Amino acid sequence: MKLLNSLAYFGLIVMGLVIIATVSTDSIWEDEAQGSPTTGELANALLLDWPFAFLMLGVLLAMALVGAAYLVRDERKENLEWEINGGEL
Repeated sequence: MKLLNSLAYFGLIVMGLVIIATVSTDSIWEDEAQGSPTTGELANALLLDWPFAFLMLGVLLAMALVGAAYLVRDERKENLEWEINGGEL
């Protein structure tokens, strides 16, 4: 199991180095930016060009929020009794 764990760490390090090397040598960084987008252009892109993707992203984030709320709740018997009895056990 330690060998598998070590191989996983090594693989992650190698993958990180490959990603860093690929991103840092990309030709997009060589050109100067023509102009920064405004907030209006961003809103048009999200709501007019990509509405379905924007909607799916919102649904995915809402599902993550509901899942996190479900995982956080505490249903041990003593905590339920404390809530029902108003802080007295």
